[in-house]
Amino acid sequence: MQFTTPQALHKIIGTTNKMVMVDGHQSCPLNAMSVAFNYHTIDISETNSSIDIKGILPVIRNEKFLIK
Repeated sequence: MQFTTPQALHKIIGTTNKMVMVDGHQSCPLNAMSVAFNYHTIDISETNSSIDIKGILPVIRNEKFLIK
């Protein structure tokens, strides 16, 4: 299912007893939440033993507004 960033964070926090996979690699829930902040839309597939997270729509950064 596709989720927005706040919905995805809530889903990741709610599944602490499952193995977390981010783009096919095993990860911890904290790392999965930090990856979710880089996307507007996240695809989360849940099975009995794991939760698979993939970013769909990335956040576009505008370089001229960043402090250097």
